[in-house]
Amino acid sequence: MMPVIMLSLPDAGTFGASDPLFILLAALALEAYAGDFVARLPWLPHPRGVMARAAGDLERRLNRPQRGRRALIVRGAAVTAGLALAAVASAAGIELFTRHFQFAWVLEVMLLVPLIGQRATGRTAGRLTAALDSGRTEDAREHVRVLAGEVLDPQRLDKLDARGIAIAAIGGLGERYASAVVAPIFWYIVLGLPGIFLQQGVRVIAAVVATGNRPGGGGYDPSREGDFAFAAARLNTALEWIPDKIAGLLIILAAVFVPTMKPRTALRRLKKAPWWSIGALGGALNLPARRDRVLSPAGAPSGHEVGRALAIYTVACVLDIGIVALTTLLYHGL
Repeated sequence: MMPVIMLSLPDAGTFGASDPLFILLAALALEAYAGDFVARLPWLPHPRGVMARAAGDLERRLNRPQRGRRALIVRGAAVTAGLALAAVASAAGIELFTRHFQFAWVLEVMLLVPLIGQRATGRTAGRLTAALDSGRTEDAREHVRVLAGEVLDPQRLDKLDARGIAIAAIGGLGERYASAVVAPIFWYIVLGLPGIFLQQGVRVIAAVVATGNRPGGGGYDPSREGDFAFAAARLNTALEWIPDKIAGLLIILAAVFVPTMKPRTALRRLKKAPWWSIGALGGALNLPARRDRVLSPAGAPSGHEVGRALAIYTVACVLDIGIVALTTLLYHGL
């Protein structure tokens, strides 16, 4: 699929200045090695932080319950559309600059790195696994807030025991692989920098304006997001629909290379799984499932199972980078 999409791309310019595949590959490699280094630079605005502050400010000004349900839906849709268009327009301007000046592609790489969450997700899952294995339930709970805040309501996370945390962690790992790794790569390949700004911007908007969320942590329950967040949550789901399917297939492929996993079981789970990434990961681990976004408490996993899920996730991320690298070589005829 990827080689077909990229056939219309222009030839690489000086130092790869006009080659999106080269820029994406450089960003993936840098993020895998250094993580989100932009977050560690206090003098440099973080793309997610900029969008979160704008969405939070508008939500506080416009989300007035007394306005009524229809008015709140319209207001939320206007905020979502306005911020999404602003993100796309700014990205288009930056992309125009980076494609026409030597070495300007470095700026685009620095913008892509904080929008791809493969290393941060893996490190959080690793720390959660260590906390569960050592019996530090409260530490594990804090890690699962980051990892699974978009799978479960934050209030439900407060009531989970160690085994419930493990269940949420595995579901969150699958969801984040789709939304924070595969989706940014997919939309960048399809639409360039405006595509990844759109997908990640809408994801931030949906999280910020939804019920029970706090910027920088936690998440939202898509079934209880509130009227103001209706448009953002639905648009976010739509933008992640295709990436979720790709993520599910990549998880199955990754399971082939990890001992004791069940790729055939994962493949069978796709028929009934509302989210392929979560269903495939649970199937690869051979965990019981139920018909929603979380795994069944029956046979609930421990920290060891979270570690096995992390192994699949790591291999899947390697597959992502390998596919982009192979596509780059094929595109340039090397």
